[in-house]
Amino acid sequence: MDVNATKIGQIIFVLTIIVVFFTLKFAKGKTTNLPLIGFYAILLNVIFAPAGWVFCWYWSTKPLLPKK
Repeated sequence: MDVNATKIGQIIFVLTIIVVFFTLKFAKGKTTNLPLIGFYAILLNVIFAPAGWVFCWYWSTKPLLPKK
């Protein structure tokens, strides 16, 4: 079996970009510190991808912040 580390790295990179994009899209309007959410999403996706998916799901189910 031929394992190509370059292809695996590219796949992980593309999945990270997609999940971070959706996490930030879901978190918009639900947090006051969006850059920190993006940073956490990147860390979770690079270190342990399923944790990044759960983080994205968490922000998709969280309610919006109340308007002042």
